[in-house]
Amino acid sequence: MDTTNAPQIIEHVRHNLDFTPFETRWVPQSARFVVLGQMPRATGAFRVCGLNKGEVETLVSVEKPTGFKCATFGASRLEERHIATGDYKGKLEIWDLERASGPPVWKADAHDKIINAIDGIGGLNVGYGAPELVTGSRDGTVRVWDPRQPDPVVSLEPADSDNPADCWTVAFGNAHNDAERCICAGYDNGDVKIFDLRTSTLRWDTRSEERRVGKEGRSRW
Repeated sequence: MDTTNAPQIIEHVRHNLDFTPFETRWVPQSARFVVLGQMPRATGAFRVCGLNKGEVETLVSVEKPTGFKCATFGASRLEERHIATGDYKGKLEIWDLERASGPPVWKADAHDKIINAIDGIGGLNVGYGAPELVTGSRDGTVRVWDPRQPDPVVSLEPADSDNPADCWTVAFGNAHNDAERCICAGYDNGDVKIFDLRTSTLRWDTRSEERRVGKEGRSRW
C-alpha cells in the first residue's frame, strides 16, 4: 500500500509527568494547555503548561483534594477562559487559571459517583444559546448545568436505578440557533441516546424508545 500521501502524526515534544493524566485541553487562543489527572495518593493534579522554544514549561502546578477525570472550556467566555472539571467524587467545578491555587469560582455536587465525561457549549464566542455544561457519571445519570444556577437544568435518570449503566461519554449538538439544542450520551452497555432539550423528548436511542421529561425536569431512560 502506498503511504506517501497518507496523514502523519509527528511528535513535537515529549514531557514526563509524575501523575496519571486523564485530560488535556488547550487554553483557547494561546500556546498554553492544561493537564489534569490523579496523583499516586489519589489527589488531583492540576497543571498549566506552555510551549517555550520547543520545550514544555510548567507554569502552574497545584494539587487538589480529589483526582480529576474530565474537563472542558466549552461553556466559558473567551475573555475568562475558565475550565470546568469533573472529579472522582462526582463534583463539578469551574476554575480560574490565573487563581488555580485557590478555590473554584463555582462548584456543585453533581453526581453520587465519578464524573466520566463532560462537555460545554455556548462559550468561547462559538455557537448559540446560553452557556451550559453536561456531565455523565458512573451513577448512570446525565445532567445539564447552567453555571448561573446551583441546581441542574435537566437530570436524566437511569430507568434501572438499582443496576444503572455507566455513562462513559456526553456531547452537545444541534445548537444551530438560540432555541435548538441536543445532548448525546453513550453507555458501557452499548446504548447511545439523543435527547432534545427544546422539546424535552428522547429523540433517538438504540432501542428506539421515547419518553417525555416530567415536571421536575427528570426523565427515566
